[in-house]
Amino acid sequence: MRIAVLGAGSIGSLVAAKLVTSGYEVLIHARGEHGAMLAVSGLEISGEWNARISPDEWTVSLDGAGIHPSLENSCDQAIITSKSKDTDELSQIATFLTKGPVLSLQNGLGNLEILKEHAFENTAVGVTTNAVKRLQPGAIEWVGKGKLIVGGDKGYVFEKTLECLDATYNADVTSVLWNKLLLNVAINPLAAICGVKNGELRHEPLLSQAESTMMEAASVARLLGINIANDQELLQSLHSVLDSTSENICSMLVDVRSGKETEIDMLCGQVVSRAEQLGIPTPLNSMLLSQIKSLR
Repeated sequence: MRIAVLGAGSIGSLVAAKLVTSGYEVLIHARGEHGAMLAVSGLEISGEWNARISPDEWTVSLDGAGIHPSLENSCDQAIITSKSKDTDELSQIATFLTKGPVLSLQNGLGNLEILKEHAFENTAVGVTTNAVKRLQPGAIEWVGKGKLIVGGDKGYVFEKTLECLDATYNADVTSVLWNKLLLNVAINPLAAICGVKNGELRHEPLLSQAESTMMEAASVARLLGINIANDQELLQSLHSVLDSTSENICSMLVDVRSGKETEIDMLCGQVVSRAEQLGIPTPLNSMLLSQIKSLR
């Protein structure tokens, strides 16, 4: 079986490497120096798993060069692991590469809706709490093991495909996506605006700001009928993540510092847009949304 991993940054590189060692043929689509190193030198993995994938163990296509016509319908499945700004483009590539199911394994809300515009119901959505960071082009560190949960119309397919990362199927994957979104809106924009590591949010006044932002978004989720944890569990989860990732520089801060487009529209932006449909205010998420956008 051949699987395409599209938008292979840190998480995507780990997923692709695990698939290779599980015996799958893997096609990686990546960009920049990291993509070039994956093609020329392969991948070094450290941390929770020490391994090396040589360049001849997978096929790499580079974003700048495009997808060769000979690759049309060459894959059985595709997994999109990019940031949300690339979802539409990679969804089109996915449906070129395969007539099989496509999984969105990305942060935020809205990615599945974009994917369905291209792949209709032949889709799945997933969320992972595995922590992976890129050390340099061609090298990643698996900082901490986490969960990988899949759902959606074809979620059960990817539970099998990604058993190498202990994937589990959850029919109510929307609640899983929202529970992670609540953590993301509490941590990422605030850390990016203040220019601090995650651990700094454990102290006042930033901690209260993070908690209040999470609770505001949680109120929206409950009004939408989403099954999320209770307030105490949400706050405990936030504190636990801040403790376990205290030395992490979140990806949104990395994007802000490098002048790149962030994922704020799929995080706070999704909270704000859904709240507007309900006719309720979300001043904290709205403020973070506008502040992050002003930094670009």
